[in-house]
Amino acid sequence: MNAKQKLTLTIGIILIIVVLGYWYSQGAELFTKTQVLVDKTTELDRMLGVENKQYVDKFIFGLDYAGAISLAIAVISGILIYLFKNKRKETL
Repeated sequence: MNAKQKLTLTIGIILIIVVLGYWYSQGAELFTKTQVLVDKTTELDRMLGVENKQYVDKFIFGLDYAGAISLAIAVISGILIYLFKNKRKETL
């Protein structure tokens, strides 16, 4: 491997680690969520036995997006590594 290939491989691995780290920090959910169920029950509701749960708009990064982005980074890195290879011509 030449220097450009090593740099491309290093950047690709770092980007994949960043994406998976962000996914893990968001809660390591399997699927991407756009709404979250929030409990808004008050003390009076609890005494009466009533539950008040509502959906709130919130984006939670899932493994489906993280996997797709990681796959795209791996494919692009692979293509760049192939393109950066040394092209030596043999002379007889």
